[in-house]
Amino acid sequence: MGRTIGWSRQARTDLKRLSKKDSERVRRAVLRLAVSEYGDVEHLKGFAAPLYRLRVGDWRVTFRYEDIGTKEGCLSVERIHRREAYRKSGLARQEIPGGEGFDETGDSDARVL
Repeated sequence: MGRTIGWSRQARTDLKRLSKKDSERVRRAVLRLAVSEYGDVEHLKGFAAPLYRLRVGDWRVTFRYEDIGTKEGCLSVERIHRREAYRKSGLARQEIPGGEGFDETGDSDARVL
């Protein structure tokens, strides 16, 4: 059959904040993952318990695989957010004429030589 799906309180809140079109798209992608194990899934490093992300367009669904004593197990959805949530800095890579890289300090007067 497939895995059961558990939605955290935060995931349900995140889902309600999406447009109806995006919300349906995310729900279908999570259901497809639970039933057929198909989706753009990647293991996220640096977390105590194994955490995964499912990519659905510009949206990312973070989830965990949990065994709850059943043969199939459970897919526990933690959060739904845009891909920008992964970035450590709000600065986007900028092309600076005559320079390499970008300024991470946020100082608009700084120039890379």
